[in-house]
Amino acid sequence: MSLDKRRWAARIFLLLIAYYPLLNWAIRKIPLSLVGAWEDIMVVAFFLFALVTSWRKLGRFLISPVGLTGLLFLAASFAGFAFNSYYVGAFVHEARLTFEPFLVFMALWLLIDSRPGDLLRSVVPHLVFVATIIAAIGVYQYVRKVPVPAKWLDSTERTSISTRAYSLFGSPNVLAAYLETILPLGVYLFLARSKWYERVVIAGCVLITGSGFLLTLTRASWLSAAGSFFVGLLVLKPVLALVFAVVGAAILFVVPTFRLRMTTLLSSAYVDKSNNLGRLFRWKEAFLNLKEHPLFGSGLGTFGGSAAQQYGFFTGISMDSVWIRVLTETGILGFFTFVAWLASGFSEVFGHFLKTKDRLWLFVSIGLLALLANLFTDNLLDSWAIALLMWSLFALGAVPEADE
Repeated sequence: MSLDKRRWAARIFLLLIAYYPLLNWAIRKIPLSLVGAWEDIMVVAFFLFALVTSWRKLGRFLISPVGLTGLLFLAASFAGFAFNSYYVGAFVHEARLTFEPFLVFMALWLLIDSRPGDLLRSVVPHLVFVATIIAAIGVYQYVRKVPVPAKWLDSTERTSISTRAYSLFGSPNVLAAYLETILPLGVYLFLARSKWYERVVIAGCVLITGSGFLLTLTRASWLSAAGSFFVGLLVLKPVLALVFAVVGAAILFVVPTFRLRMTTLLSSAYVDKSNNLGRLFRWKEAFLNLKEHPLFGSGLGTFGGSAAQQYGFFTGISMDSVWIRVLTETGILGFFTFVAWLASGFSEVFGHFLKTKDRLWLFVSIGLLALLANLFTDNLLDSWAIALLMWSLFALGAVPEADE
């Protein structure tokens, strides 16, 4: 098949991923039995198409940094399952969540031969548009004070804070992670456009997206996004990083809700809650589990993920950390291969910026760095919206430009 047709297929796939949150919400309203598996069908269909049309590239993919480290993590995961005796359904459940979104990376890598920057530029406006709609829904929820579960707020906050934005995701943490990944692309779009009316529209989108992000009241996302933006702006122009730090600190100080949310993070009440079946309690349990299974872990799907909860291996709500969950489930071997896997994906994106000096790749890197940092405090890759977005951006970064 011609390169143009494969490139068009890749663009359609990227657009489906860009509109995934809206499509998923709409499709799941349809009363059909296959609706629940529509994203599986989409991912597998595009992967098989890529495999059939671009199978000659498969050998090169297997020895590429992301492909090789992915295989190593897959091998470590199988080893963890082989060395532990537990229900195969739990392993398959967690393995699907972990590796099926990676098929997006493989499909795009096989379909696209060069000029990923041009392809990404054509998709960025769609990502920003969808994020603006998603954020606007979250802002509306916050303004209308839509009721939220009590566990979403600390006990000391409930007299002052009554709600958090969560939009179509059903979780403020997932919404925040989604928006923090795309928000830098909106900033890039604003800087890249030259016509004043385009900048006005994009500025409005950035304002709505940023507001939706802040109104999630998700402290971990605030910190990871702030740190990532600071580092990125430091690379771009140090004075911008300084201005960003001053403005960010001023917002936290001036807005009482934001100030309260951050100060309670250091309160004794929060620490007590976290130690009483909360995040710190689960993390401690994870390291106790790791002591018993240091090399291969207790097995993928046994501790702190959705599979562990469904099959009764772990009674906590969630490990609230992808990095710690992978460490305790797959052991030291699995953890280091997993870190290498995601780090190689990020390095491909940031490497594009270093080679081309194209600011597009810097702003993509800012969003991805924020997400990777945020994985420390939440099990975000269970969300298909997050996983598909992350692997598609990694894939575009791994495809060489025409002159590379």
